[in-house]
Amino acid sequence: MVWEHLVTWIAAGLAIIAVGVAGWQLWLARREARAAVQRSEVVRRLVAAAEAHSEQSTKAAQNARAQAERAWEQIKLAQAQLDEAEQERRASTQTEQWEWAYAVTTSARELVDSSQELIRTALDAQVAPHYRVAADRHYRQTAQRWQETMIKAVARTSPPLETQQQIVKFVDVHQRLHGQLGVLLRAVETDTLSEGDALSRQVVGLRQELNSVHRHLQRTISASLSAPDTPTQQIAPAQ
Repeated sequence: MVWEHLVTWIAAGLAIIAVGVAGWQLWLARREARAAVQRSEVVRRLVAAAEAHSEQSTKAAQNARAQAERAWEQIKLAQAQLDEAEQERRASTQTEQWEWAYAVTTSARELVDSSQELIRTALDAQVAPHYRVAADRHYRQTAQRWQETMIKAVARTSPPLETQQQIVKFVDVHQRLHGQLGVLLRAVETDTLSEGDALSRQVVGLRQELNSVHRHLQRTISASLSAPDTPTQQIAPAQ
């Protein structure tokens, strides 16, 4: 009988221990489940954050690309405007060079013609004095226009060195002729000029020299306008 009670108590104790172990395992299982749920939530949040970050990165990349494309279009537009402005500037500069070159050669041609006309009236004894006065006045006006045109053209267009040299030669010959013309007119007025004298020969020689340097000046200016950076038109001789 005692043995049966002992066995019963042992069985009851084992059952209690088994229940306790089962309860402990159940508690551990629940704790592990809660931890798993927490880890799953953390993972879910990380995945959601990663997806949101990825979406933001995609949008940022798209915005950056759009901004880069707009910036590139602006650069191309600015470059096109710069090229257009440069072409307009070059065209304006070339046009101004052409206009001043034409003005220089035209005024030089007028100066040559007016000086020749003055020499002709001075050396022709049959010409009335008032014609010589008118020719002298026209010559001086033409000389003044030539000087003003030449100075402005050189200052505004900065012509090539060769052109400047030809202008200097033309000015030098004209100045020498100008001085001789004054002497010639005084000789005509005082009736001290004889046919074929040294003064007449000097004036005629300077007239021919002025014609020659004017032709060289015109060819030089025309050649400078035919350069790659300037218009290809050439200045036609004034009629």
